[in-house]
Parts: sequence; C-alpha cells; structure tokens
Amino acid sequence: MGWIVCSGALGLKAQPIRLASDGAANYRIFTADSSRIASEASEELKKYLAQLSGAVFADSDGLTGRTIVVGTALTIKQHPAAIDIPLLTHDSYGLLKRGHTIYLLGGSERSIWYAVYDFLSRLGCRWIAPEFTFYEGKDKYVPVRPRLDYRYAGDIIEQPAFNYRKLYIEEGLSHNVENLLQLIRWMPQARFNVLVAPIDYQGHGRAQWDNWRQQLIPELKKRGIGIEVGGHGYQNFLHAGMEDGRLYTDHPEWFGMDQNGHRSADPHIVFCTSNAEAVAYLNHRIGEYLDAHPEIDIFDFWPPDNEKWCICERCEALGTVTERHALLVSETASYLKNRCPDVKLECLAYHHYTEPPQHTTLDNSVLLDFCPINQQFEYQIYEQESENNKRYNESLRRWMDSFGGDISIYSYYRKYAWRSLPNVIPHYMQRDLIYYRDIGIKGISVYSEPGDWFTFGLNHYVLGNLAWNPRIHVDSLIQGYCTTLYGEAADLVGDIYTELEDIVRFGCNIPFSAPKTMAAYEAYTARLLVCGEQLEAATANPDLDLITRRHLKRVALMVGYAKASARTKLLSTRGAVEEANRVAREMKQTINENKHAGVFIPR
Repeated sequence: MGWIVCSGALGLKAQPIRLASDGAANYRIFTADSSRIASEASEELKKYLAQLSGAVFADSDGLTGRTIVVGTALTIKQHPAAIDIPLLTHDSYGLLKRGHTIYLLGGSERSIWYAVYDFLSRLGCRWIAPEFTFYEGKDKYVPVRPRLDYRYAGDIIEQPAFNYRKLYIEEGLSHNVENLLQLIRWMPQARFNVLVAPIDYQGHGRAQWDNWRQQLIPELKKRGIGIEVGGHGYQNFLHAGMEDGRLYTDHPEWFGMDQNGHRSADPHIVFCTSNAEAVAYLNHRIGEYLDAHPEIDIFDFWPPDNEKWCICERCEALGTVTERHALLVSETASYLKNRCPDVKLECLAYHHYTEPPQHTTLDNSVLLDFCPINQQFEYQIYEQESENNKRYNESLRRWMDSFGGDISIYSYYRKYAWRSLPNVIPHYMQRDLIYYRDIGIKGISVYSEPGDWFTFGLNHYVLGNLAWNPRIHVDSLIQGYCTTLYGEAADLVGDIYTELEDIVRFGCNIPFSAPKTMAAYEAYTARLLVCGEQLEAATANPDLDLITRRHLKRVALMVGYAKASARTKLLSTRGAVEEANRVAREMKQTINENKHAGVFIPR
C-alpha cells in the first residue's frame, strides 16, 4: 500500500493550525532522538519553516506548549507525555496531532526525513530534482507565507509500496563528487532509499566507489540512505593480474575454459566455478573487500558483462548457466552470512540467466534484481503482443513462484542505449509499477546520470513518487513538475511531454520498437515540428523570465532530437540513406555543442 489515512482523518474538515504569523513562530521544535539523523532532519525542518514564514523556530527541551516533535515512533512512545502513538516500522512514517503537539515520526531514523519532507510538502514545498546547476534554482519551489498554516484533517500514516527504491550510478559518464552530493541531498526528498555504486565499472577506473566514498559516506549516513556497491565483476576478485601477476601462472585451472579448450585469462570469461579452491579464493577476496568497506549494506555480485562461461566438463556438469550462477551466488551468500552477517548479497536475473534455475534453490536471503534489458516500450511489460515483454514477464512470474526472497526490478526507464533521446514515459511507468506491486515485487531502480537528467527529469520525479505509491495521480505530478520548472509555460510543456510519450517510444530510434509505415513517420515528424514551433514562439515571449526561457530552449533541444530521430527513420524508410545520415550527423553536432546543458550525454 502506498499510503494510508488513519480512520480519524476520514470525513474530517481540515483544521488550520497557525504555525507562524508575521515573522513570529507559534511552535517550537523538539528533537526526540539523540541521533545525528534526527538532529539533521530537525535542522532541515527549521530551515524550510524559516524560508516559508520568515520566522525562527526555536528548539524545545520537551513536550511542553505548542511543539513539533521530530523523531522515531519507538523513541517517542517511551516518553511519558506522549499519548496514543501508533507502531511504525522501517520506512513508514506518520504525521500526527495530539492536543497542541504535532508529531513528525519515522518508523526508522531514515523515515524521519520522509515525515519532515511530507509535512513541508503539505505546506506548499516541492522538490522536483537534485540541485544541479543547469536547473538554475528551479529544482524546487518554496512559497512565502507570512501566515503559515498546517491544515490538519486527521493523522496521516504512510508506508511505501516498494521496499527498495534505488538510484544507480552504473556507467558514471557524468557523475562527480559535486553532483553526487546534490543527488544524495535530493534522495530523501523523493524518498529513494538506496544509492548503488560500481566497484569499478568495466575496470575503467572512472566510475569507482573508492573515488567517492570518503566524501559521500557522511552525507549518505546522515540521511540513512542504504549503500549498495558491486556490479559486473567476478573478475574484481579473481583475475590473472592478482598475486603480483602470478595467479594465472600458478593456478591456470582456476580460470575458465574457452571454445578452444584453453584456460583463458580473458576477464569476460567466467572463472571455473566448479573448482572449489577458486570459489574459496574468490569468496575470501570478497570478504576482505567488505571488511575494508564496512559502510556497504548491500553487495552486488554479478558475472562480467557480456560474459562467456567456462566449458570444462566439470562446469558443464553443474548444469545451465542459470544453475551455475545460482549455485555460486548461494555459496557466496552462505560464506558472507558467517563473515559479514550485516551485508545483504544481491544478484541479477539478466542476459543468459534471466530464467530461474530448475534444479538449484537460490538462497532466500539474496536480493534478486530482475533485468528486462530488451523490454519493448511500445507495450507494457505484461502485454502479450511483444515477444520480448512476454518472455520477460513469464520468466519473472516463474521467479515469483520459485524464489522465496525479495525480487526487485532493475528498470530501464532511463536507458543508456537511448542515447539521451527524450523517451518521457510517466504513464507507462505507472502501469508497469502497478503490475509489479500487484504481483509482489519488492523494489524498483533506475540509472541516474546527471548529464542528461533534464531530459529524463520527469521520469525520475514521477518514478520516485510511483515507487512509494503506484496509484498516485500522475497528471498531478506532471502539473507540479511543470509548474515548478516552467512557470507560466507549464501547460505548454505538459502538452509537449504528452506528445513525447506518444511519439518517441513508437517513432524514434528506441531499440526494439517495431518499424512503422512511411505515413506514420511523416505524422510523427509533423507533430514534433508543431511542438518545436510552439516552443520557439514561447521562448520569444518577453513576458517570461530568462530562466524559464532557457529551460524552454532545453525542451526545444529535446524535441529537436526526437524530430531528427523520427526524420532519420522516415528517410531510411524512403531509401534516402545518405540524407538520413546527414540528419544524424547534424544532430550529433548539436548534441556535442550542448553537452553541458543537462540534456545530452555525447556518446
């Protein structure tokens, strides 16, 4: 359930509670917990209350007078003056009123932040994106209200639909310490609760947890955000260069056999998982890494990307790739339960191993992320018309039937293969997430590149809300997003987002979208041309402020890219390949010229 209104709220007329008036606060703030998280959340509350009202909200040393209490429900239930406090757990939280006391309570320290931000949102605040520089201050809205009222219509208790709400750094093409800190500050505002970082993405050394951990850990910890680290990389813990380059020479039998029957040092060939000594070495190395990184809550244990598995007789005797993957993950999970009992192991159902094993039971303590990487976005994940989606859905349902642990969806609602094409899909995501929640899925995740966040900003904002409550009114979210970012041009851009959702996943270069007729591509191109003309006219409007006009130019870049993509499809269908290539080259130049606008990541 995404949200619950306690029975006391049903049918009640909202009562305005005056928090401040004409620069004077009527309430004080009592921080019930002594933790750093509670203290930081209280300071955040005071900061925004001051911005809203112009009043200074002082600290209180107890439940006396008119007080706003910030803390966990467990702590406040033990206070002798607290009355009728409900039990809250994990990420659930409550906004309560008892007499003259307002309670902002979390079921955990992390969800104290959610209670604070929800309370502030009911006072008119909105946070639509991280504070990235290209938003130019339009990432949030904080109204000024000299008479600040909280309209109380009964207690509010909320709990998330999905337990795991994750943002992936993954390739890290545009991440740096500055924008990662901005992302982390936004996560509790959007109620994302896990940040996922690679140990070392593809071994390139750029997207690497150790490059950032010193600066990020304090900010993650004070917000209670889970830290998940790992990624594609059995080879991070067993590769030929280990032991001063002697590991392959000393133990060639530990390495995977290739198609020629040779033991290979190629990191994309999975090591010999049937070799007990090799598995023990790998697990020991993982244990050493986790000992040196005690901040990690979830450890991602994936094979190399685009991997090939050992074909020696002993490995093949273990069964299919899926069976071998499940056996290795379960063995590593068993090892870590003893060595690192507080770390949760995560693995993927992906690529060659999307299907559940037939003869091996995956350890139920493992978190499984299901990856529909070739999802066809013309159809919902559950629709039979798409062979890809049908196959993924059937595999997912078999996992649900056979696996007793938590399953999360590794989503592609922002995908690298889209090359920053504006595949804006808020309603599509809602239909998928309602389905996922109804069948018992426990988590959802998405990539989080800052470099083209503006393009996918609506997807990110809506997904954060859907991960909490899939049945939320999406059109209201879109309206709030557009009003915050585009002001008086909100309705225009909202209509353009609707056009993008109706066109890009069908008529542009989105992988696995079916070819269309020439007439269809002509219609898509014409509709996008109209969008571009509307944006050009709005951008020239001198009554709009300069920041809004610059943001409209960003939307125009998005629309121009979609139009160029649809046009290349049209030209290719006509057989005008040379002209299609010219349009693509011109668009590539535009992308490179605007690579710092938050709209594109050149590839």
